[in-house]
Amino acid sequence: MSETWPKQIQLTIDETRYWEGLGRQQMDFHQVIGELIDNSVSASDKTSDEELMPFTIEIIIQRIGNKVRIKVADEGLGMSQNDLTNNILSPGGRGDSKGPLNEHGFGLKNALCMLTSGNKLPFKIQSRDSTAVDEGNYYIVNGPFSFQMEVELDNPDNWNVNLTRAVSPRGTRIYAETTFEFLNTLYKRARTLDSIIERLGEHLGVMYRGYLSIPLNKIWLRWQDLGNDIENPNNAAPWREEKVIKIEIPYDFNGFQEREIPIDIDGVTSIVKYREGLLDRGAVEDASNGWVYPLKIYYRGNIHTQGIDIMVRERIVKTGQLTEIWTDRERHNTQNYFIGEIELDEQFRTVNNKTAIDPHNLYWKELMNQFNQQSSGYNPTRRTGRQPEKDIKDKLKVILNAAPDSEAHLEYPIWSGSGLSIDIYHKFLNGTLDIYEVKTDTAEPIDVYQVLMYWDGIVKDENKSPRLGRLVAKNAPESVINMIDDLNSRQDSLGNNYKIEFKTIESFGIT
Repeated sequence: MSETWPKQIQLTIDETRYWEGLGRQQMDFHQVIGELIDNSVSASDKTSDEELMPFTIEIIIQRIGNKVRIKVADEGLGMSQNDLTNNILSPGGRGDSKGPLNEHGFGLKNALCMLTSGNKLPFKIQSRDSTAVDEGNYYIVNGPFSFQMEVELDNPDNWNVNLTRAVSPRGTRIYAETTFEFLNTLYKRARTLDSIIERLGEHLGVMYRGYLSIPLNKIWLRWQDLGNDIENPNNAAPWREEKVIKIEIPYDFNGFQEREIPIDIDGVTSIVKYREGLLDRGAVEDASNGWVYPLKIYYRGNIHTQGIDIMVRERIVKTGQLTEIWTDRERHNTQNYFIGEIELDEQFRTVNNKTAIDPHNLYWKELMNQFNQQSSGYNPTRRTGRQPEKDIKDKLKVILNAAPDSEAHLEYPIWSGSGLSIDIYHKFLNGTLDIYEVKTDTAEPIDVYQVLMYWDGIVKDENKSPRLGRLVAKNAPESVINMIDDLNSRQDSLGNNYKIEFKTIESFGIT
């Protein structure tokens, strides 16, 4: 006897205000997409010992004027017919396959209502579990949420539309329509689809770096701008595709300090891992690290991004946490290079939309109690394990003074009473001079501009060009070297070419 299709979905709520309310949360686009990715990660197949198998997730984004089409596809276990009709779509409902990121049972509903402006725009759920594959069925559910929702059988030709990576016969595809304004919430400075997707790659590279540390786990972004006229395909830009790369915390050459913090509640112990260190700002700017670099959102060495990340079950849920952890500390620019990470296990809970840790969780409360009983945490002004900048300057001055017929000066005033000074001013008896900018860490683009400012100050104050401008640091990324090469093709106001070079601290014999 053949089955009867479609099948009625047993939805427990058909209240318009409920679904609209789910669409009015404080979530940006990348956080919403994260809910769908979490589901795909958790739906990955498992080994006999319940370890997740490697996954491939493909995210499709098409812009048509102010409308944006979204599809998140995976090659996971898929949703069973029973899950679709009785579990998945009800508030708090979860399917039979529970993974590390299936915590609340609200993620799919949250995401769909946020994307569709409170259940007002179209969405579709396509899924195939092993049974569907064996029977040759393709399940589909068409939104919006209502008591009239049904599980239907879809045309097989619709299964892999626009997909190139997540194309296995089993898995799930979530399709929704949203607005360009909501897409843009992931990085409001962006104006083009390409620049927005690049920043989405940055978000996802941070959020899922724990999972992306396994090379076989892959998240792909594929996008296309169709222009304003969908009927005229000549206006469409070609498809672009990039693989999301993991974005690690860019610690400086000292690395990080790590300690384990045991938290015991009613005889159940959680081992929290805590790491802290200082930022390597140059690594953030180094374009050779791959697509999305230089970073524009995370680890910027400013007040907004100072602090630590919080990882729960390999998923980053918060970044730049400082005053939220140490309640007696204020954000200040002296803390700008302070970075680190708290790694939490399954005893810790997140809020329903995974944008924060549940503040009422007993393990979290005890962890915060332990942090605040200690001193104010790692003090980033204490440069443990590195030579102070002044020591390097003093040693370099001695080395330069050994050159015949020359004299080196520290903190040489420049720009006529502005209060600015050159780190080292090295003058020779024949009238030529070299200028130095000294840094203890990896050189950054702003350091090159500092040398340029010194050079132009000498031209203005002394009406002559230096012989050489040197940037001295631990090392320099490709972006710094390229900037120096570009500046050396230009001339100062006296018509002389800039001559700036980078030298390592080690090259002067300073260790």
